[in-house]
Amino acid sequence: MLFPNGAALASEEARSMSQETEEQYRSIFENAVEGIYQTTVDGRYLRVNPALARIYGYDSPADLTDNLTDIAGQLYVDPGKREAFARAMAERDVVQNFEARVFRRDGSIIWITENARCVRDAGGRIRYYEGTVQDITERKRHEEKIRLLATVFESVADGILIVDPDLTVQAVNPAYEVMTNFRRDELLNRPLVLFAPGSHERIFIEDIWRTARSDGRWQGEVTSFRHSGDAFAASLSVNAVRSPGGTLEHYVLTLADISQRKYQEHQIRYQASFDRLTDLPNRWLVCERLEEAILRAQRTRTKVAVAFLDLNRFKQVNDTLGHHAGDDLLKLVAKRLRNCTRVADTVGRLGGDEFLIVAPDAADRASGARLVEKVLYSMGEPFAVHNQELFCGASIGLAFYPDDGETADQLLRNADLAMYHAKRNPEQKYVFYETGMRERSGFTLGLESDLRRAASNGEEFELHFQPKVDTNPRRVIGAEALIRWRHPARGLVSPAEFIPLAEETGLIWEIGAWTLREACGRLSGWLASGLDLASVSVNLSPRQFQDARLVSFVRNVVESTNIPPGRLELELTEGAMIGDIEKAVTILNELKDIGVRLSIDDFGTGYSSLAYLKRFPIDTLKIDRSFVRDIVKSATDPAIVGTIVNLADSLGFDTIAEGVETEEQAEMLRQQRCTRIQGFLISRPLDVVAFERFVAESNVGV
Repeated sequence: MLFPNGAALASEEARSMSQETEEQYRSIFENAVEGIYQTTVDGRYLRVNPALARIYGYDSPADLTDNLTDIAGQLYVDPGKREAFARAMAERDVVQNFEARVFRRDGSIIWITENARCVRDAGGRIRYYEGTVQDITERKRHEEKIRLLATVFESVADGILIVDPDLTVQAVNPAYEVMTNFRRDELLNRPLVLFAPGSHERIFIEDIWRTARSDGRWQGEVTSFRHSGDAFAASLSVNAVRSPGGTLEHYVLTLADISQRKYQEHQIRYQASFDRLTDLPNRWLVCERLEEAILRAQRTRTKVAVAFLDLNRFKQVNDTLGHHAGDDLLKLVAKRLRNCTRVADTVGRLGGDEFLIVAPDAADRASGARLVEKVLYSMGEPFAVHNQELFCGASIGLAFYPDDGETADQLLRNADLAMYHAKRNPEQKYVFYETGMRERSGFTLGLESDLRRAASNGEEFELHFQPKVDTNPRRVIGAEALIRWRHPARGLVSPAEFIPLAEETGLIWEIGAWTLREACGRLSGWLASGLDLASVSVNLSPRQFQDARLVSFVRNVVESTNIPPGRLELELTEGAMIGDIEKAVTILNELKDIGVRLSIDDFGTGYSSLAYLKRFPIDTLKIDRSFVRDIVKSATDPAIVGTIVNLADSLGFDTIAEGVETEEQAEMLRQQRCTRIQGFLISRPLDVVAFERFVAESNVGV
């Protein structure tokens, strides 16, 4: 036949269409982005497309079907996932959006989502599963990131607000609610109200949003407010968030409450500039104000008066009533100084019991004198401290700009020097600085420098020993160690001259430490050589007694010199222990635990401590020389001595009288049952050689 019949043409056309359809499906199968598969019910791949091979990390579909033969065991991270998949298929013939973690061929883990259905035969039996697979690892990471961000948003300590470009609140985190006490429903979909009313100028607030829009970020400190209306300092960060196309979508505001930090910063600034005890400007601030006053005086051609004030008898208050009383006195002094000076004047505390008054715009030296006289008049009234009336005057030195110095440092030094001259001349309550004062002060200033050198090496000090005797029977019972300073140029310097200087400069600890070490070392040597001395006593100053190092230092000296601790006696004045009685009792008991003896020196001359005496673990009361001096001719001194002896007996203490110079005094003391004495009647303080000879000869002189 030349032409095919119609049936043949139709059959050919059908085959062509079927082939074309098959090629289309094959193309879709081969080129699909999603993975496509067919699997058996028991978990073997029948057919997969290249996309699935790529997703699972295989080189080709054949590579996958040949090597991935157990879906439950090889593919799913959780093998139970295959059972869940099969169960869903059996129940519903279909699974949708089935998410699971699977292993790629290299062992890495990815997230996939599957959509699949059952293919059944005419009898309803499952022939195979077929479905698609998508790699959703990136989506899962994104979701995890969003979850983490949401967690941060909900749990972070800083307050977070999200607002739209029109500054309407879109989201609020719990921290902001806690920080401000505003509820979420009071803020959402409402205009942002963030700044405390009146706290910032409009231009400042507008600049925040302008900077955030242009630079993407603004950060700084603002004043916000709470639901109660209370303002608080806050650290604010504003970040602009834009779409990929650059459109501003919203702002993220982060707010941190920094009110506590600001308070602490204020406290730090305050502590750096003000004296914490008196609330007066400290040395740094008062000197800064002095410099400002000098600059102003240069412009206005006026004077500046500088008054350097030092309290009289302040050390005695500290030593007798304790540091708490001293602190209360300083507070009262500060209050009076503020009340008797002008608003324009600056009153500052330099430290200890030293104050400085800076009076700017002083017309002349007479105006400075009037200011000082007003201060002295105010200071002349008694101070009520710890239920006692204390009189605590002041010595004042005056210097003036520009007459006595052109810098703050010069004026301060010259006013201090003038005060020093007032201190040395009690009849002059205040002194003007004069040229030549520095030369007249050279001796004392040089003495301080020399004392520092001597204290650092100890080579110029020596000990003298004054014997103590018992007159019934006559025998040496000990000695008091007394320090002497043999200056290489000035000779023997009186203790009355350098001990107060040591107290004033803080060198008393070093000097006292040298004395204790030397006395114990000397006692150790005497005992080793057969000179059997019952005890050596060493004086402790109030500063030494209050020093936290004292107990451990005494213990170390006793142990290092290997002396019997009962042969060492420490002498303290009443004043050293009055004030903080509990602390004094603790220190005394710690010293007694070492085994040393304790003596109260100058007993009866300090503030009464009889109420506490029974609590003190004391061994000896040392009767002050003032009661001994007039005991022969006084009607009351014998009775006082007798009372002290009776008191000591009742408390189990020994007594010894110091300053005994005559036989008559010694006899009167014996009549009052005080047989232990010390003084010039027995011997002056002796150097080591002379003292050894004295003990050896037992020449007690009575």
